Amino acid sequence: MKTVVIIVLAVVVVVALLVALRRATAARRLESRREEAAHLRAQAAEHDRLAREREAGAAEAEAAAAKARAEAAERAAQADRLAAEAERRGEGVAQARDLRDEHLRLAEDRDPDLPAQDNGYPPHGDGADSPEEEPLPPEQETGQHRTRR
Repeated sequence: MKTVVIIVLAVVVVVALLVALRRATAARRLESRREEAAHLRAQAAEHDRLAREREAGAAEAEAAAAKARAEAAERAAQADRLAAEAERRGEGVAQARDLRDEHLRLAEDRDPDLPAQDNGYPPHGDGADSPEEEPLPPEQETGQHRTRR
């Protein structure tokens, strides 16, 4: 009977060792999975941080773009205002020049020191009673008003 007891004891010890080994392996597997899960969570947290940084960068870029668009719109509006002002002033310039030319014509028509129609301007009215004007020689064409010398 001694042999049977030794065999039974040996089987019990082997079974106990197998159970202990299986539990140790299961515990190592669980710990490994916990470490892997923790590593994956850490990676997810890093990706989340990077995503928030990129999102913040994208928001900053969008804000800068919106600011640039607003500034461009403001400059365009200012350019439109200046163009309208220039056009308005240009119309005033043309009217002022026409009025100046008319006054100069009237003044030279009334000037007793100038011969008739010798004022450098085309004749008033239909021109039927004015003599034909000869073109000026190039040295006398200065674009200035002619006066009697």
